[in-house]
Amino acid sequence: MHTYRTQSGFTLIEVAIVVAIIGVLAAIAIPQYQIYVGKAQTTRLIGELGELRLSVESCLQTGVTEIGLDTDECDPRASASNLILGSSQVGVTLANNMGVAQLSNPLTATASITAVVSNQVIPNLAGKKIEWLRTSSGSWDCRSNIAYTYLPNSCAHDASL
Repeated sequence: MHTYRTQSGFTLIEVAIVVAIIGVLAAIAIPQYQIYVGKAQTTRLIGELGELRLSVESCLQTGVTEIGLDTDECDPRASASNLILGSSQVGVTLANNMGVAQLSNPLTATASITAVVSNQVIPNLAGKKIEWLRTSSGSWDCRSNIAYTYLPNSCAHDASL
């Protein structure tokens, strides 16, 4: 009498099919993840710059238009970020790989807040610009030369930046 043992396990074909399925899923997921990360970084940058609008408005309300730290100057209180290129406009030394947005100086009714994106982001965003522009009526508009894919609805695409 012969006893037959049944083998258990996967055949080479079954393993190859599983690897192929994982490869297809990765090919779809990785680009989508990059878009998600780019949108998150862009939203963070726009938010960080947007906070400076309050400082600009405060300075304009009090008639202080020169950027600086003296009592008769406007301190924008710009927080340093690793996602922005730009040196301090008030003479503060920034840590390595940190930058701050640049404000138009002197401040006027049509002031601007501009940031150049550092290389600490996904490659599609590095070197791009984001700008908040104040209109003479006191409203603010966001524009950027970052691709539409990464911009939130609150910021318009402007290839001329």
